[in-house]
Amino acid sequence: MSRIRKQVILFWLLCILFILFEAPAFAELLDVESLLGLDKSQLAELDKGRPIVYDLKEGSSDELAVGLIWYFPVPLEKVVEKLWMQEPDMLDVDVIAHGILTEHSGMGALKSVIFSKDEARGLLEAEPGEEFNLSSHEFEKLKAFKHALKRVPQRAIEDAASEYFREILLQRHDAYRREGINAISPYMRKHGTESKPAIELRQSAGESDILSRHFSGLLKEWLDYPKLLPAGAREAFPWVEKSVEGRTAIILRHRITMDWNGGVLVLTREYYVPHSYNSSQWITGGLPYREGTVVFQQVRSFTDQVMGTGSTLKHLVGRELLQDKMLKSFERLCDVLGRCN
Repeated sequence: MSRIRKQVILFWLLCILFILFEAPAFAELLDVESLLGLDKSQLAELDKGRPIVYDLKEGSSDELAVGLIWYFPVPLEKVVEKLWMQEPDMLDVDVIAHGILTEHSGMGALKSVIFSKDEARGLLEAEPGEEFNLSSHEFEKLKAFKHALKRVPQRAIEDAASEYFREILLQRHDAYRREGINAISPYMRKHGTESKPAIELRQSAGESDILSRHFSGLLKEWLDYPKLLPAGAREAFPWVEKSVEGRTAIILRHRITMDWNGGVLVLTREYYVPHSYNSSQWITGGLPYREGTVVFQQVRSFTDQVMGTGSTLKHLVGRELLQDKMLKSFERLCDVLGRCN
């Protein structure tokens, strides 16, 4: 056998070995059962078009973690089209207003963010605690701002408070874009303690079996942002206005969307929330399954409200509230798709 022929055979053998070693992992990505850890009874429920809600392992006393899976008898392409939407996220309910921040966004990008009279008064009276999520530096600036307001007419104070808060939002957005989660300032609480969303978001990313097992490269880049993202990944920085516990909340997000074997994978990180909870991460995916599409979502949310006395009961109630919200989101998707079992 000639040397050249041996080299050709060796080349093809190496290609075959590469395919053999790569194929199982690739196939596993499309295997809904192994990917999401479903047992036979859950698969049976899935086939009937019933949503499967399940708890995820929580790594700290301030964490709430819930997963949801739903089978839609709708072509994958139609579902993916909806999940790619970014303004606002299709699986996001109760959005009052929304927009996108860019690298060069100025105050004008947040001009529709206007505080109510009560919220403006609450900001001006804020002290370290859970009423407002502000850093020690932001509280110091708030003192100077309140002093300057003595020269502002009473009727203009609400507008001034809204403008001040828009500055906070823009500064937090700029810091995150420059340095990622390491630049997220802690929230000052009572007695000199702090809540640290940067640590929470790093924890939530590391707790994801889907990312660690199947997207280790993406996981690293998600944690190391703003390093380069994988080829083909698209990112956006939405802000949304919602009512949270009866109060207006302007939430800053970082969203990455990428193709996944014809399906879609979406990572959403809430890196600033003004009150009620600290941070959250969503992992959403759509995959082909039988004659339709399986959509899943795993949400990890962090809040000081479930800590302390009665923590077990608080977690139970908190998970139920989170489950209800997720079910409403999927019901909305169901309505938009126009067909559910």
